[in-house]
Amino acid sequence: MSARLGKSTRAIWLRGLAVWALLLALLGGSLLSATLAPAPWATALVFGIAATQAGLVALLFMRLDRADTLVRLAAACGLFWLAILFALTLTDTLSRIANI
Repeated sequence: MSARLGKSTRAIWLRGLAVWALLLALLGGSLLSATLAPAPWATALVFGIAATQAGLVALLFMRLDRADTLVRLAAACGLFWLAILFALTLTDTLSRIANI
């Protein structure tokens, strides 16, 4: 039993280290794109990298790829609510800019 436990622990550590290294590589890519990319593309590129990082954290660290349906539904509802909050914030900001 301890051999099986040791093997699963090693697999968890290797998976975590691989994802951590990938997140650090994406961080470096984000820093490079923020400084070197042309201005119109920099924002879209940085947001794409950030979405990729959030997806990696959700799928691999939060283990949503193996989660039950209810847990996935709760995560999707959280993202939906976050989108509503962003939309409301954007409309408030744009309406204040239009009134200036």
